[in-house]
Amino acid sequence: MYWLTMPSGPVAVPQRPAAITTAASPSATSADAGPAGVAALPSLSGVDVPAGPELDAQGNLRLTRALRTYFDYFLSARHDAGGADALDRLVYDDIRRRVPQPAAGQAWQLWQRYLAYLAEIQALAARKPRADTNGTLDAAQVQQLRALQAGRNGARQHLLPEVAAIWFGDEQVYDDAMLARLDIAAQSGLDDAQRRQRLAELEATLPEPLRAAREASARPQAISDTIAGMQAAGRSAQDIGAALAQAYGAEVAQRYQQQAQAGQAWRQRYDDYAARREQIESFPGLSEQDRRQQLDALRSQAFGNPAEALQAEVVDKAMAARRQAR
Repeated sequence: MYWLTMPSGPVAVPQRPAAITTAASPSATSADAGPAGVAALPSLSGVDVPAGPELDAQGNLRLTRALRTYFDYFLSARHDAGGADALDRLVYDDIRRRVPQPAAGQAWQLWQRYLAYLAEIQALAARKPRADTNGTLDAAQVQQLRALQAGRNGARQHLLPEVAAIWFGDEQVYDDAMLARLDIAAQSGLDDAQRRQRLAELEATLPEPLRAAREASARPQAISDTIAGMQAAGRSAQDIGAALAQAYGAEVAQRYQQQAQAGQAWRQRYDDYAARREQIESFPGLSEQDRRQQLDALRSQAFGNPAEALQAEVVDKAMAARRQAR
């Protein structure tokens, strides 16, 4: 949940510049910053400005989810925009290039209230409870999170009432589900089977898009766990590939087989290199400088790819440290 993991530093809420305290109309300023002024910021270099303010049939601002993405685009450059006032100016100029009044003024006011909202929820996030070393929370901490979530939702309704559902509806569903999962995990009277059943029941209540997103995000970890478990059990690469094909499809199994073959080829090359390295290390009469030069030359010869040579050097150091620890 992003609002619970935001950086703890303060969010600057720019004051309305003097030139903008009048109506946000195309005549409010004499010069435009232009799209180039936005693209020149290092953090936005090469990134297209997302769809921004649009008009509805009455000439007012259309309230869309894309508006939040548009504002977040500018916020991503707040550290290199030249200060809060400069960022404010960039947003103001871009808004008035896109839409006339009254939509321009409505978008500008929405931008300011969005900044105020972010500042308020960051203050809430600073009070979030800390999980233990296993990443778990107890029941009291989960309730504390619920209180913080209620405060955040209250800030949305107070500062952004007209876009709260449009901008944050999906996130609220997700956060509610995650808090419910934390509640189940924190219940001490459940055994493992009961906990799994309740989690499965909760999962079944999620909207289909959210379920699909959760499954997609959990898929890489599930694949990794399958591979690690089978490797620990001593299963062959062929067995692992067959299990992956059955559970996750032929494409996943093919990628694993390619990675396994590449890993096996590298290990064979490393074993050959290590045997020659040991000869140099044990050869009498070499100065430390000559020995180091010969080892560097051997590593470069055995691993033409600099990344592989660096990997071999890291393995060498790890093995040397292990020998010293014995």
